[in-house]
Amino acid sequence: MEDYVTIEGRQVPLGRLNAEERRFLGELYSRYKRGDSYLNFENLYMSPDSLIFRHAKRLGRPVAETPLYRVCDDLARRLGVRQGFLVKEEVVRLDTATPGGERRELTTGEVAKLAGCTHEAVRKAIRTGRLRGRRVGRLSLIWDKDAEAFAESRQSKARGRGGRKRPGGQE
Repeated sequence: MEDYVTIEGRQVPLGRLNAEERRFLGELYSRYKRGDSYLNFENLYMSPDSLIFRHAKRLGRPVAETPLYRVCDDLARRLGVRQGFLVKEEVVRLDTATPGGERRELTTGEVAKLAGCTHEAVRKAIRTGRLRGRRVGRLSLIWDKDAEAFAESRQSKARGRGGRKRPGGQE
């Protein structure tokens, strides 16, 4: 298989996957066909030692932008819909909510860099509800539009304080 079509109808090219990545995807596809639990399936491909992270490093791209992640995430969504955890209309609506339908999810580290703050400041914003994020295994993912709004709010607050950080350089 050289291309994969997502639940939203987008094509994901698989031509750059190496043999190990193709085996990994084949194993996950078998688990999808067997109907493994949606939650276990997500934890399987997003575990800290998952091949997805090596694949992203090899391509030099954020995890959420890699073909391997996009296919695994789509298979998980399909399982979630089939098992009643997700509603198909919501899954499709979320992925097509911005012009062109392209949305990215960022890690807490990427959001921290964008907002000019620490990872912990981002995690605290998620915990307190100032920033929406979702957990995938041990990873917190934040939609790019939410991350941009968070960064803008931090910058406007900094301008309001005269651009000064709190005493001791704390965020």
